Amino acid sequence: MKFTIAPADLIMLLKSAGITRPRKADTFTLSACAARVFVEFKGDVSGVEELVLSEGAVILPAQKFLAVLGTYKNTRFLNIEGGPNGLKIQSFTMSVLAWNPRPEPPAQFHLFPVKGLGVAPTPER
Repeated sequence: MKFTIAPADLIMLLKSAGITRPRKADTFTLSACAARVFVEFKGDVSGVEELVLSEGAVILPAQKFLAVLGTYKNTRFLNIEGGPNGLKIQSFTMSVLAWNPRPEPPAQFHLFPVKGLGVAPTPER
């Protein structure tokens, strides 16, 4: 999996899925498919349209991921790349608990609209 996302958007996804103060044993699924990035935590799913270059899904320890993500709060965009050998965020690599090369979009999720593209809507004819 490979995608680009703003740290604020990723934090919004995590919070929307219920990851605010995870316990040490809590895990979540981060996936990129169908031109969206999804976060799934304890049955709750949130998603946002992003630039997805390749699909995939990883299961990560929630507490460790939030700690790593906190180090990038002044970064404009994050390049995230995941595979069976780990999850790479910018130049940092962390281990993953599981890898799925062919994830499917969840049936129900909270979709957040793309914002700030500066594209005017096309008038109907």
